[in-house]
Order: sequence, then C-alpha cells, then structure tokens
Amino acid sequence: MILVVVCAVLAYLLVVTAGITRPYLVVTREVPYGTVIGPDDLTEVEVNPAAGLQPIPASQRDQVIGKHAAADLYPGTLLIAKQFTDLAVPAPGEQVIGIELKPAQVPVRTLTPGDSVVLVVVPAAGLSGVPDPHTTTSTRPVSVAATVAGSVGPDTTGNVRVDVAVAQADGPTVAAMAAAGRIAVVITTRD
Repeated sequence: MILVVVCAVLAYLLVVTAGITRPYLVVTREVPYGTVIGPDDLTEVEVNPAAGLQPIPASQRDQVIGKHAAADLYPGTLLIAKQFTDLAVPAPGEQVIGIELKPAQVPVRTLTPGDSVVLVVVPAAGLSGVPDPHTTTSTRPVSVAATVAGSVGPDTTGNVRVDVAVAQADGPTVAAMAAAGRIAVVITTRD
C-alpha cells in the first residue's frame, strides 16, 4: 500500500514539473571566439530544466554582456558558463599570428578555438635567406606554447589556416617561421 502511495506521489510530481519552463539565454547570431558579446547577440528562450544542462538564466544577461566569447558561438545555442570569459583575445601580453599549415604540419582533428597547442619550429630544409633565431645545439626542437584563436580549412589544396595567440615575445619569431612554412602544430589539450 505504501509503495502505491509513493509511486502515485512521484508520478504526480513528474507530471506537474514536466510543464515548467524557465527563461535562459540563447545566442541569436554567430559570435566568433574572442569577440565581445553584445546585447543583440543574446535572446531569451523558455526551456524545461533538464538534468545535466546548466544554461545561463536570462536574469544573468547583464553579467554576460561585455564578456568575450571563449569559443565560437552559433545561433540557437543555449549559453553556458564555459562559453564566455573576462579575458580578451589576444590577452594583454599576447599576439595573434596567422599560420597556413600543410596537412603534414597539423593533426587531422579539427583545431577549435581554445585548444592548447605547441608550435614546433621545424629545422630549415634547404631554405635560404630565412634566419633561424632559435639556433641551438640541442637536438630537441624549439617550441612555443599557443592557444588556437580560430581556424579555417582545409582548402582545396588541403591546407589549414589557423590563428594562434602566443606570448608577445614569441610573436615575431612565430610569424617569421610561419611565413617560411617552418611550424608544425601539436595539440596538448582541449578546453
């Protein structure tokens, strides 16, 4: 008898709460990684709260506007806390460098904004006129920590274009090595 009553109460609660919706923030137009989120980039939508989802309540709209997109945001996406940050891209002390990579210089997996990568300066192979600012007697190649800020590709030749944020001190070296085709990308983590 008690089991029947407990089941009846649970069934009633499921039916009553199933129709409850709450207002959450949704992206209305594409917001590229690093871009400041503006008032026109967000709208409210009524959604049933679901286990495992942690969307941003519409009441927090003012706390989100003015933040930077921590990933590419697409229309119709429920906004969650990991998708925005206080940090600008590039952050103070960083530079964003564009790199065009051949298929052998980049992993097959698509690079996405926020990926932590290591840019490895590969030895010159018959390149003349390009100085190597990282000449070393070590057998370990020179590497630079970076964060993917954006990527496009592959194009019709298989090349991928990637924007990376690096420390300001490494920017000129990475730009010079990228222009000479001497950068390979290693993925370390995905945020």
